[in-house]
Amino acid sequence: MKKSILAIVLIAIFALVIIVFSSDNTDYKKLKRALKTSTLLVNPDKALVNFSLLDHNGDIFDNARLKNQWTLLFFGYTHCPDVCPTGLMDMNQLKKILKQRGLPSPEVVFVTFDTQRDSAEVLKSYVTFFNKDFIGVTGKQAQIDNFIKPFGAYYERVIEVEGKQKILTKTDKIPAGINTYLINHTAWIYLLSPDGQIFAGFPAPHRVEKMADDIKLLTQA
Repeated sequence: MKKSILAIVLIAIFALVIIVFSSDNTDYKKLKRALKTSTLLVNPDKALVNFSLLDHNGDIFDNARLKNQWTLLFFGYTHCPDVCPTGLMDMNQLKKILKQRGLPSPEVVFVTFDTQRDSAEVLKSYVTFFNKDFIGVTGKQAQIDNFIKPFGAYYERVIEVEGKQKILTKTDKIPAGINTYLINHTAWIYLLSPDGQIFAGFPAPHRVEKMADDIKLLTQA
């Protein structure tokens, strides 16, 4: 398991390094130096693909839903024992801090990696527990896999077989009779700009006070 987690971290770092170096635009150098906890991920060559998913109300969630406002986007799954509930609690606290400071609050979107278990109904119950305005998003697994590519996000399902953990590839099916499994995954929170593109990322652990500082800088850049 430790080797698996290390592999996830290395892959995520490699993907983000590529994005960061390609975003070294002169106009953003001053902004990058001022950021406290986030990484600028602006990269015209890593535009979001055209996508069509479903939100937790069963409505279409596509590229248009990410435009004309700032968005905080987080990947996870509802059976997550720690990273996801912590991240959603962090974003709820972040919204409160931004409101206290008189700053506009980005829309929060939670995209599941686990389309097998996370239906729209399940997501609605889950995300609105943390905040009634949070939006849960699901779809077919192939659609989710295509959507996450520009983010450099990563996940892998882990099952237990005869007392031993086994990592499944994206193409592996969950064996019959196995209803419980974990998903190792990226824990970054991404900030998307009003043009519906990836703008910055916040690695875990999420320090909400510093995140609020950075969001002010990023949204006013």
